[in-house]
Amino acid sequence: MRLFARACLIAILIGTLANLPAVGAAEKPLGMVTQSSAARLDSAAAAVGATVYPGDTIDTESTGSIRLRAGTAQYYLMSASSSRLQPSSSGLSAELVRGTAGFASGASDIVELSALGAMVRSRSGEASHGRVTIVGANELVVTSFRGPFDISIDGDSHEIPDGQSIRVQIVDAQDQGGGSKGGNGSGTIPAVRNRKKLLLITLYAAAGVAAGVGGYFIYHELNESPHRPKEQ
Repeated sequence: MRLFARACLIAILIGTLANLPAVGAAEKPLGMVTQSSAARLDSAAAAVGATVYPGDTIDTESTGSIRLRAGTAQYYLMSASSSRLQPSSSGLSAELVRGTAGFASGASDIVELSALGAMVRSRSGEASHGRVTIVGANELVVTSFRGPFDISIDGDSHEIPDGQSIRVQIVDAQDQGGGSKGGNGSGTIPAVRNRKKLLLITLYAAAGVAAGVGGYFIYHELNESPHRPKEQ
């Protein structure tokens, strides 16, 4: 009887251990590294072909760059930049912590890029190529090299037009909403809450000489086959 019980216990333990890899592998990969130079994935050097997952951090040195592919979407960091990858059910999502990030979305994958609390989002069914740079504590430069996309914060949403570079300032705004009754019961006192809004200033047409040439080469790099990465 003891031998039978021991055999049952061993069988249960083996079954439990066999299922552990399946539990660890439940998290779905986000994509893979297709180009890397002086860049890190979490705390290790980012190698071409490495798999990336939601929650991973990627960053580049002062001379570095890194490019990822997730489905038909691509995401890259330029020098001295850092980003955290986020879960996404529709394509690719990331937070830009510092520096400059760019993206290229396919018609079937959405790209969401947050920076300073604002969200830049490509549009379903429309291919686009854009870039976001943090230039100050409350300031971004957002550029469209191809196709329009949207930027929003606290319900304040704007379009970044095709071929435009926009300076975005995130400013405080007062929102008066649902109040409480006054002491004499004669009316309501508006409740004022702090929220954010976007102030957009057009800088230049990204299709202009300097930005257009830069955008062309970046777009070319983004559409280079991931099976033919640059030399590191």
